[in-house]
Amino acid sequence: MSWPGSPEWLRELQGRFGDLLRTPLERSTGSLQAPSAAYDEKLLEAVLPSETHGNAERLAIYHRQYWFRLFTALRALYPLCARLVGDWHFNELAARHLHERPPRGFDIDAIGDDFELSIAEYLADTRAKGDNARWSVDPTAVLEAARVDAAFHRVARAPHSEPLRPAAADASRLGESCLRLSPSAALVEERWPLSELRARFAEWQEGTQMHLGERWPSPRHWLVLRQGSQLGLLALEPREAELLGLLQELPLAQALGRLEAATPPAERALLPERTEAWLSRSVRLGIWVGFVEAPII
Repeated sequence: MSWPGSPEWLRELQGRFGDLLRTPLERSTGSLQAPSAAYDEKLLEAVLPSETHGNAERLAIYHRQYWFRLFTALRALYPLCARLVGDWHFNELAARHLHERPPRGFDIDAIGDDFELSIAEYLADTRAKGDNARWSVDPTAVLEAARVDAAFHRVARAPHSEPLRPAAADASRLGESCLRLSPSAALVEERWPLSELRARFAEWQEGTQMHLGERWPSPRHWLVLRQGSQLGLLALEPREAELLGLLQELPLAQALGRLEAATPPAERALLPERTEAWLSRSVRLGIWVGFVEAPII
């Protein structure tokens, strides 16, 4: 039976049940509890008690298990972030994210979409209120960890795309268009040593304490790349990372000009040779999948 063809009583019941599941668990007692005292009376009337549990408790069990499943799935997608703040604080971030960006599809991995944006919004809200995040680590590192997790998450679940292999016939397009980065690749800039930790996370034992190292003196750059079923991590030079970013915003000649203008004079003599090597490597690695129209400036 299709949703529009469902009887009114069923649609009403499903709506009430959906409202219950979207309600976050209570945290005020120091543990996660289902707010069963506030359950909808009509929904309670529709649930039969069992020999061991009343109708409210049966709903509460399902309610708790629903949220615990989402928390577990989100922790698996954002393991760096979860280890940095701990499960209690991570579940608070997760509940806020899921309440404001609720799941809308059948793929549970999609609940991780834009989680790093939810954390950024949380930090902005706490700063606006004059509060500080109650974490034992620098909030900047937590947000960066979420962005690193998000990059690995996006690359791991991206559909396969055929890489661009530019030929002589593409010369005019290179002069007019920007390059489109493969969904199976992501550029990461970090100020904390996180990307290498994330790349090795599958080797970690459950419960292993994660030690966050010292902040880098200057940002480091990485390329997260999936080839086949394997995820890889490749260190990029700062100018190389800058070039790869510019190529997504400007045609080739303009990108090279912008890079040269930003390069100190002492480095410019070697820049043509280096940019040629960086471009060749990017094509060889298959990080580009096509052209996109350059924005009108």
